[in-house]
Amino acid sequence: MTTSLFDIAVIGGGITGLTAAHHAALAGASVAHFIAGDELPGGLVMNVGELDGWPATGPTAGAELAACLLRRNQELEVTVAASRIDAIDAGATKTLRGPEGAWRARQVIVATGAALRRLDAPGAERLEGRGVSQCAWCDGGLYRGKDVVVVGGGDAALSEAIQLGKFARTVTILTRGETFRARRGYVARVAADERFRLRWASEIVEVLGGDCVQGVRVRDRETGSEETIACDGLFVFIGLAANTGLLGAEAARDAAGFVVTNDKLETGMQGVFAAGAVRSGYGGRLTHAVAEATIAAEEAARRCDS
Repeated sequence: MTTSLFDIAVIGGGITGLTAAHHAALAGASVAHFIAGDELPGGLVMNVGELDGWPATGPTAGAELAACLLRRNQELEVTVAASRIDAIDAGATKTLRGPEGAWRARQVIVATGAALRRLDAPGAERLEGRGVSQCAWCDGGLYRGKDVVVVGGGDAALSEAIQLGKFARTVTILTRGETFRARRGYVARVAADERFRLRWASEIVEVLGGDCVQGVRVRDRETGSEETIACDGLFVFIGLAANTGLLGAEAARDAAGFVVTNDKLETGMQGVFAAGAVRSGYGGRLTHAVAEATIAAEEAARRCDS
């Protein structure tokens, strides 16, 4: 059954979604915020114990930031719906459909983010949770005095590698390219510490181990030669896959599958906006997510008033 009409519906429980709901409510709009039942409010930053580059008077954990936004949104009378949204029906009034029912809204902000890509190599799926991880903040303490491998060359990979460096004896960082794509501060920190071992132009072709990870077989992408690196843990940060399944074909995607928007962050579906990691051109940092969420919320609220 379709419920009452909201001014703005926000889909996605990450920091982008929480921020969008916050600013839409501040603008005076009635807001419904959809957070799937299996989704942790805060999204991927919930795994981060100390947010880099976040403007605050002291160290801030991802969980702390998410809890603060949830509390403020509750005070602003944002309606939180514990439901996944599977489709958006276009029109002057949008209908959002999910397993729990249907809802209506004048404007929609899609902040469904992106999921960490998994490693496509034999042994990776089998050993997930038994040495293969995507959360150094969660699992780093298990590798005190041990050897670990991190695969990836962006901000996420180096940030997690630095966290692992607090515990592990050695951290080998493998990247397919010949340079890092991460911020300079991260690169400088791993380059200056002998515990970090850098392997360029390399790819993992197999994760080795019986009941747990015991090593990885690595191919040099230039020479084709292979070798085995012994390790106790493998941390995978090789990019993101956008969560765009709820959007119709009229919302264009780029070659990597991320949603294309105009300068107002509106998709090809009129009145449907996209912000944060789901969007093509997203800058990748938490401050970018907050900025995009604010822009989308304010534009959506302005249209509700016009």
